[in-house]
Amino acid sequence: MTRVRDLFILLVLCLLAFSGSAIAQLRGHDSHGLLPKTFTYGGYLETKYAHYRLNRDSAFYKVEFAGLPQRDDLDYTSAALRLNGNARSADWQLRFSTFSRLERDQTSRDTINRFDELAVAWKPRPDFALDAGKIAMKWGRGHPWNPVAFVEKPKDASDPRLSREGYSLITARLSHDFPGPLQAMTFTPVILPVTKHVNSDFGKAGHTNIAGRLLFDFGTTETALYFLNNGSRAGRYGFDFSHDFSSALEFYGEWARISTQDVRLATPTGANLTRTGHATNYLAGLRYRTESRQSFLMELHHNGIGYTSQEFQDFVTLIGNATQPGADPSLMQRATRLYEGSFGRQKPMRNYVYLRASQDALPITPSIRATINLHDGSYTVTPELLYNERHWGLSARLYLYGGGTGTEYGERYYTQRMELRLHYHF
Repeated sequence: MTRVRDLFILLVLCLLAFSGSAIAQLRGHDSHGLLPKTFTYGGYLETKYAHYRLNRDSAFYKVEFAGLPQRDDLDYTSAALRLNGNARSADWQLRFSTFSRLERDQTSRDTINRFDELAVAWKPRPDFALDAGKIAMKWGRGHPWNPVAFVEKPKDASDPRLSREGYSLITARLSHDFPGPLQAMTFTPVILPVTKHVNSDFGKAGHTNIAGRLLFDFGTTETALYFLNNGSRAGRYGFDFSHDFSSALEFYGEWARISTQDVRLATPTGANLTRTGHATNYLAGLRYRTESRQSFLMELHHNGIGYTSQEFQDFVTLIGNATQPGADPSLMQRATRLYEGSFGRQKPMRNYVYLRASQDALPITPSIRATINLHDGSYTVTPELLYNERHWGLSARLYLYGGGTGTEYGERYYTQRMELRLHYHF
């Protein structure tokens, strides 16, 4: 019955989306300016199938599938709906973005329903705006990773283009144009409170966090300064930049310094151990575009709070000890907490190279991207084919993980993942 109910809900949402696409532009007017002058919305429907080739000998498999029957393959299916809306009236704007997904595999099922954004904006003049609500700030210039994204949730490294859920905050934009080499300057302050029920995943409760960005536009060069006070998270500051050598070649980067940061470490015996200190994160990237619409991108990433090769190997050893016959159950509990908290996250170690190449052509766009761990030489490679035809899209991806025992990608719980997606955009 639960499955039938979920499918029925999804069907209703789909019908609403399809019917709404036919009236994506609604216009009205009232003499007092109380009703929206324009209302637009859109979004997409997506269904996805993925097949995993599991690595039963890996450390991450032993944590992910602890207590479950052994298996060599896993099939995953999902259906998702995103709705975006925007209502404008005079100086005011209301915007929202919702996301719903039903997903299942042979071991579990889950339902996600959330607002990624829900905000009100007031813009009385071109050089000033005030926003309040749930907002995704989108700071930084890197593709899969952004060291200066101080008030944002991490990107999904397997698909950095996906929209992310925002935080509840208040922000403003104050800008000024200049006649000289400095063409414009924009200041963006942010107030982000954290309580038990508001932004609880940002960090420690009981703090009002203050952040900001000061952007300088020199035409072919942009640079920005960033800061976050010491509150729910460790204080930090940084900058980013972007310079266009030509219409084809762009050089960009980010740099951030984090004050005292605690990093939980693993030990083979399961003892509690913490590394404390300052950290520097940065990236440097090059993007090249040809006249034939080919695009090439390379980024170097450094994660100053990341794990060393020895620290990662200690975690692998801990899992090995925890899965021995007669092992103390507390060892696996400790390993699971570390896996969910830090070791299992994307890019948990210190130095990476990210590469991407694509050919933008209609209706088929081929691309390939790769991430290489510079510590242990392990890697992930993802070729993709994307077919677009008006509102429809079909993509096929293959994720390949490679590396030896004790390496980051060699210890992931799968070695291959084949993925098919069908999209309808409206």
